[in-house]
Amino acid sequence: MIKDFPFRLGATSLTYPNLDLIENVKRTSDEFDLVELTLEYPRSLPLDGERIGELNKLKEEKGLEYSVHLPLSIRLATSNPHLRKASVEVVARTYEKAEKLDPQLYTLHVSPVHYPGGSPLTHLFEIKQFDDQLEKARESLRELKEYLNPEKIAVENLFTDMLRLQGFLESEGYMRCLDIGHLVKRGEDPVLHYYENSDSIINLHLHGVVEGNDHQQIEPESENFNLVGLLEALRDKSYDGQLVLEQFKPKHLSRSIETITSAWREVRIDGGGV
Repeated sequence: MIKDFPFRLGATSLTYPNLDLIENVKRTSDEFDLVELTLEYPRSLPLDGERIGELNKLKEEKGLEYSVHLPLSIRLATSNPHLRKASVEVVARTYEKAEKLDPQLYTLHVSPVHYPGGSPLTHLFEIKQFDDQLEKARESLRELKEYLNPEKIAVENLFTDMLRLQGFLESEGYMRCLDIGHLVKRGEDPVLHYYENSDSIINLHLHGVVEGNDHQQIEPESENFNLVGLLEALRDKSYDGQLVLEQFKPKHLSRSIETITSAWREVRIDGGGV
């Protein structure tokens, strides 16, 4: 097993979805440098002192680093002012507690923001709704700067490619989490997207798309995705951030480790490495 990745290779705390946060960290193999802790109600939030103590103890014992995936249930881009306000408050409180784990970064969803099309509504209505959601996302991110350090926040692409928010994120000091599988599922080119936005990307989520299903194993010939090309781009840009294998089944994770190890060996050989 190659151990000289220039980036920090991580797994998610949802590798074993039926087990709790602590047990997932315990089962993280020595092949990984970090665990991305997904914090969500009711299974891992609120973070109490006992759980924080256990996580910090495991972190030291296993020689791991942590990153934190902020709650998935938030709605920072909603036009509902009450729901948006509550979402900002949840992110702020979670960040304050999670700082006691000294995570390297936080991954944040600002979606759902859906592209116009595909509903019974008129296209103009959808476009205006989409534009309003983008503005609410900006509003939420401005408000959150009162509670957190935007340089530690990696905003993840979900249903959209984030290009419409890229300039805003850069101007406000926010960083990016590039989710490869989400782009592949949308028919986008993740290698090109990384190369063009690499200065702001500090976290990568890597998972395969198999027969249209996301969060699957990475295969040598994954659908519409050039893994070697991505690794070449990471090497070219001297990427030293995080790369999290975001699979939710141990067998998918094991397969992905084999694939990325083999691909990195090819990149090293072609690039003149040992």
